[in-house]
Amino acid sequence: MALPPPPPKNAPSTPASNGSSSPSYSEKKKTEIITIPEKFYGMALKMKAEPEKKKEVTPAPVPTPKQPPQVMGPLPKRRVWPYVVLVGVLILLVGGGFVYFNRTLLFPPPAPVAPPTPEAPVIAAPTTPANLAAVSASGTMAVTLNWVDTSGDETGYRVERREGLQGTFIPLTNLGINSTTFLDVTVVPDRTYTYRVIATGPGGESSPSNGATAQTGAAAQVATPTLPPGGLDSDSDGLTDVEEAVYGTDSHNPDTDGDGFLDGNEVFHLYNPAATAPVRLMDSGIVKQVQASSGWRLLVPKDWVATLTPPDGATATIRTNSGETFTIKLENNASGLSLRDWYDAQNKDSAPNPPREITTKGVLTGLLGGDRLTTYFAWDGKIFVIHYELGTRDFINYRTSYEMILNSLELKGAPILTGATNDALVGPGDFIQTTSTMVPGEATTTAVTTSSQQTP
Repeated sequence: MALPPPPPKNAPSTPASNGSSSPSYSEKKKTEIITIPEKFYGMALKMKAEPEKKKEVTPAPVPTPKQPPQVMGPLPKRRVWPYVVLVGVLILLVGGGFVYFNRTLLFPPPAPVAPPTPEAPVIAAPTTPANLAAVSASGTMAVTLNWVDTSGDETGYRVERREGLQGTFIPLTNLGINSTTFLDVTVVPDRTYTYRVIATGPGGESSPSNGATAQTGAAAQVATPTLPPGGLDSDSDGLTDVEEAVYGTDSHNPDTDGDGFLDGNEVFHLYNPAATAPVRLMDSGIVKQVQASSGWRLLVPKDWVATLTPPDGATATIRTNSGETFTIKLENNASGLSLRDWYDAQNKDSAPNPPREITTKGVLTGLLGGDRLTTYFAWDGKIFVIHYELGTRDFINYRTSYEMILNSLELKGAPILTGATNDALVGPGDFIQTTSTMVPGEATTTAVTTSSQQTP
């Protein structure tokens, strides 16, 4: 423990400031002298001197030189473009999704533009038929009309008639496309009739043709025909109304399939009158073939019943649905007479009318008997005879069907040209000519072949 240094020698004493005789604490302290034995005094000095000696002897530590501040190099730069790309992609995805889901709001579709209404094409009406002429046929109670077809787009013609030179025209009949001729058999004797023709088409009707006048003659005294009149033919197409039902045609439309050929004309030539294409009757399913082992065969409507007795067809009966029948018989011609000689020998006392030679569509030559209901063909030492039996009927309802049967007839070994056809045949009535049937209140006419009604 260090002792305080001894007080300095000869230190003046300081009198009391207040003049009191009692010394102060400091005076007491200064005046109090502590005597340290010598043996201890040296030790105290020694102890005081040693630290100071150490301070003098011990060299001061060499201060560590300050290192100059280290210059730090630039920090490596980080690449920024990946972050930019990432942010751009996120913006595109978010923005694209927003645009996609709100596309109808952001980009509303344009209002639909109504297409312009196309104007309907104007179809012109057919041109007017020209040069209409009316002629009262000599020796008959009929008027023949002829005119010139000047239109290329008509669908038909309407024939109108009035009695006398004044008054209203009344429709008489409708004809098919390209018609140029009409035969009016509904006239009465000693009358004047005026006719006109109007073409019809998609564009409407043409103007009426020029008027044509005809004067019918007085009623002639004619012999009673031996052949009954034909059945009712409402549309004058060559098929009676009874036959129209057999072939599926329209009794008030002369050209049911619209192919330019009258229905009766097509049946006569072995074609289907209810098909637009030239379809054969045999392929249509409305007729069937009847054949005998003796070598003959022919077509009949499918609903008719054919019975062969005996089976070789020496005799056969074909029954219609209305009580009329057709009978077939093979007669002997052992002497080998010609067909006409054989016929004359069999009918020299019973036939008031002479027979008429006919040639079928299959180029078979035969004779139509004086009754016009029986037909004969010479065949291999025999005579093939087919007869139309009316029964109790007063009309010939199946005239055209009879002619169809004759045209379809085939006789095995008969002297004909293979594949040949008789192109001279026109249509119904070529074999069997009948008069038209009129029913009170019904206008019945007979149409003649027009320029379009050629052999199918």
